[in-house]
Amino acid sequence: MFRCLSSLLAVGVIGARLAAAQTVVPPPAGTADTNATQPIVIYPAGQEPQPDPSPVLWQGHVATLGAVTLDASTKTVTATGWVNQTAGLIEVLACGIQGKVHESVFVIPLNPLDLQAALLLTGLKSGPPMPAVGEGPPHGDPVNIFVDWQEGDETRTARAEAFIWNNETDSVLPDTPWTFTGSMIKDGHFKAFAEESYVVSYWDPYAIVNLPLPCGADDEILAVNTNIVPAYRTPITMRFVPAAP
Repeated sequence: MFRCLSSLLAVGVIGARLAAAQTVVPPPAGTADTNATQPIVIYPAGQEPQPDPSPVLWQGHVATLGAVTLDASTKTVTATGWVNQTAGLIEVLACGIQGKVHESVFVIPLNPLDLQAALLLTGLKSGPPMPAVGEGPPHGDPVNIFVDWQEGDETRTARAEAFIWNNETDSVLPDTPWTFTGSMIKDGHFKAFAEESYVVSYWDPYAIVNLPLPCGADDEILAVNTNIVPAYRTPITMRFVPAAP
């Protein structure tokens, strides 16, 4: 069943097939820029072309979708990244490289189509979208999120919500599954590309996973939990595991 679903997703079951896009990266020093003679195309805001989902490559029960891995035997989706923020107010738990890095605990560089596809392959289902940012609550299946990192020779693991401090209650967030809301296609665009906010603490209908707690409606009370967050740029692994309903 996983292979059938992955084939469908690879050809665009998440929505219409989207046009390819590339991020321009400067060539290494001392190398020729082979694109120097190509014209520069500037797209109107909101009309930029977007990448296709990555091919789904299976090896046994493990599928690779770009930078995302799915273990079908445990229904675990894995992505890697790093600690991006170690103090201050946040709206996002994990964003992309070009996301809200000024208010996100982690950065996980990936194609959001791949993350959403992998989560769908675990059997997670999204609910009706929220009407606007900060308006909820979010609806969808529950998913536990864990973060792993190395501290010396020791592997540390914590629930994702443990990295968030509620200034209103002066306490860390309680243990809770997150909500797989799934991002949406609007005006022909997969909206998780808009701001690259993949896992959010402040309710966002364009995000893939939202915090279900009522504090998710307020963008001024949640901050990084400085008691647990590792040092800036510490590599991390983020694991998504469907929770029991």
